[in-house]
Amino acid sequence: MAYYGIASNLVIYLTNKLHEGTVEASNNVSNWAGSVWMMPLVGAYIADAYFGRYWTFVIASCIYLLVCNYIYFHHLNYATKSFKYLFF
Repeated sequence: MAYYGIASNLVIYLTNKLHEGTVEASNNVSNWAGSVWMMPLVGAYIADAYFGRYWTFVIASCIYLLVCNYIYFHHLNYATKSFKYLFF
């Protein structure tokens, strides 16, 4: 579900906020979509060849949680700084 939400708005974000051209933005979205659809195959290869099903899931989940927490606290830090400067 998150894939379709991001995919539908990514070209608009890249053109409006990052000021990319429409050709470059659609090329980047195509590369992103291809990477998203290939990652399960990479994960399956790693699971079969190296770690096994359980440890691949555990390691991937830990990486996912670390990245999500980093993004959350990074933006929380900027939000509290701007909030502090706004009211104090």
